[in-house]
Amino acid sequence: MGKKLLVTGGAGFVGSVLSDRLLKLGYSVTIVDDLSNGQESNLPRGAQFIRGDLAEAAPYEKLGQEKFDIIFHIAAQASNALSFRQPVRDLLSNQTSTLRLLEFARSSGCKRLIFTSSMSAYGIPKQFPTPEEEPLVPVSPYAVHKAASEEYLRIYGQEYGIDWTTFRLYTTYGSGQNLDNLDQGLLSIYLAYLVKKVPIVVKGDLSRKRDIVHVNDVVDAIVASMDRPQSHRQTYNLCTGTSLSIREILDELIRRMGENRDYPVEVQGATQGDPPVTYGSYEKAKRDLGFQPKIQPLDGIRLTIEGLRR
Repeated sequence: MGKKLLVTGGAGFVGSVLSDRLLKLGYSVTIVDDLSNGQESNLPRGAQFIRGDLAEAAPYEKLGQEKFDIIFHIAAQASNALSFRQPVRDLLSNQTSTLRLLEFARSSGCKRLIFTSSMSAYGIPKQFPTPEEEPLVPVSPYAVHKAASEEYLRIYGQEYGIDWTTFRLYTTYGSGQNLDNLDQGLLSIYLAYLVKKVPIVVKGDLSRKRDIVHVNDVVDAIVASMDRPQSHRQTYNLCTGTSLSIREILDELIRRMGENRDYPVEVQGATQGDPPVTYGSYEKAKRDLGFQPKIQPLDGIRLTIEGLRR
């Protein structure tokens, strides 16, 4: 078998799609996940699974000093809203888990770590499309912890020779998101209401705009970075470089689900730390990784709903 890879959060949305891709490419994959949001049914066949919280010692004790060629750190609590309600939990799920994982990489001799951060680290961007050079001014505990995790990677690269790559994910969607979690995932939240045939609750103005990126495109970029030295110690946006309003996204979801155009939508107060616009630039990922989104948002919404129906 090829390289030995560790994927954190491999029972979650992005992590399970990535793990499945890596297994199909012939790699040996070990997954660590606490199943707080992921589901055991998402685990791809052929992966070794360790259940554990990465902020605690137990999963590292189970891993021992096993050396992995690459660590993919995908596990996270990924809700701005929940991070305000439970900031200490968010600190543990994001910042503490990243630091402990870096310590495991250092002590076990792993020199390559690929990390999924978030466009939330920018806060309220001033440049559109937003480049990676945009200053990080986080406006939620979640964003603070993602930004801090990026700094830990920089320090461990500088001090211990770990070649990291950071991907700042924009709103990621696709088939297989957890419809039971109404705190995480834009399209999955709206789809959950549609599946239950209840009014869609929207937090914030319908004119807000979002750059949404399909999970398959995200995984393409992550896999492309594995063996490319030019991606070492670099940070990339993963987005489509287009931005749809919440109203446009809802209209397409409602239409594709076969509901009437007047399907009820309840607009409530905005979520804390929620930017009015996300609209990123992927030019750096295109230059270094050949990244080009293959799935544009309207096609992606169609594919997501087809997957849900299957």
